[in-house]
Amino acid sequence: MLSWIREKFGTAVIGSIIVFIAFVFIFYGVFSPKSTRGLHEGAVAGTVNGEPISIGEFNREFNRRMEYFRSMGAVKFTDEQLKKFKLREAVFRELVNRRLLIQELNRQGLMTADDQVREKIEEMAAFQKDGKFSWTTYRQVLGNNNYTPAGFEKLMREDISIQQWDGYFKNRVHASDDELKKEFLISEDQRKIKYVVIARESFNKKLEVSTDEIKKFLGDASQLNRVKMKFDEAKDTIYRGQKFEEVQETMARNLLAAQKRDEAKKLNLNLAEQIMPMMKLSKNSDSKINQFLKPYQLEVKISEFLTRQNFSLPQVGLSQELMKDSFSEKSPIHLDQGGKPKKYEIGGQLVVAAVVQSKNPDLEKLKDQREELLKKILQRKSRQLQEDSLNKLNDKAKIETNPAVVSSDETAL
Repeated sequence: MLSWIREKFGTAVIGSIIVFIAFVFIFYGVFSPKSTRGLHEGAVAGTVNGEPISIGEFNREFNRRMEYFRSMGAVKFTDEQLKKFKLREAVFRELVNRRLLIQELNRQGLMTADDQVREKIEEMAAFQKDGKFSWTTYRQVLGNNNYTPAGFEKLMREDISIQQWDGYFKNRVHASDDELKKEFLISEDQRKIKYVVIARESFNKKLEVSTDEIKKFLGDASQLNRVKMKFDEAKDTIYRGQKFEEVQETMARNLLAAQKRDEAKKLNLNLAEQIMPMMKLSKNSDSKINQFLKPYQLEVKISEFLTRQNFSLPQVGLSQELMKDSFSEKSPIHLDQGGKPKKYEIGGQLVVAAVVQSKNPDLEKLKDQREELLKKILQRKSRQLQEDSLNKLNDKAKIETNPAVVSSDETAL
């Protein structure tokens, strides 16, 4: 999942762009009025240093993203999901980065020559007939997808130039033997974690507030007076224009729910305290814990081997504190080295965890992984250089957006 986010929403716009163009031909032609959000094709999504990004350009990229989601099984995205992922903003940001790169390439005189553009176009299967490039097929395919030859060739020139820009950064990076060794040690130093996740949901039923509880709460004179005092404090703000009788039940429900949340937190902590002494290396201890946790529908889990670079527990995510404890020289939670289980608060959940197995690096294997590690380091360094370069271009740029096109917030429409 993390690699997908980097590829689709990162600041770098480099990718398999020639394939992308063919993909556009397959899936997209004339756009529906809905896709333009009520704006005509001549409208713009925004400008970059005074240069427009057309709504047609924006819609092509936005629809391509949506098709990518569908190909991953998400058949239909709700408006709420689109807002959450800020897909429109992400698409616009990527188009801005692309435009900034093209402007910089033009400034430096590094745009691709005509003969290279022609060569790439003639190699594309979409424009071939009987194994050869066909001008008739070329014009027909472009026309069917609302492209002119001049517009398409401009797009191709930009794409090829950006790929060459990518190569420029790759040629500027290198990795020393010390860096290779460090990368190897980090990637081969691994830990397996045994853990129990105590989520708030474990006590959901206990957190529900019934009508009878509300009536009983308001029937207590001291509690009713407490609610009235809170109403008086907020009657000119939160409850302005409302009568006490109209909101007293809602206020009572909120107070009871808050009280129950505190109780649930105490229950979670108490449960964690009971689990910790039970968690051992043996599978027998897992069975005992699972039996103990059965009423709460919880169970012991054991992770795959994790590294510092990939330390994310299923159902939990990343915890810097847990990772630090797992990989410290004298780990306080390594059961095989005298450590004990520990509880962690991670993303609103309580987690009891311990290290149950280590896999230490064997430097004899470094030579076998040298090429793979080198590639990994160079890719990371090249990506960082590209992002630094784009950040500098963004800092100097004048970027304007059309909220009616770009914003995921319906109030902007």
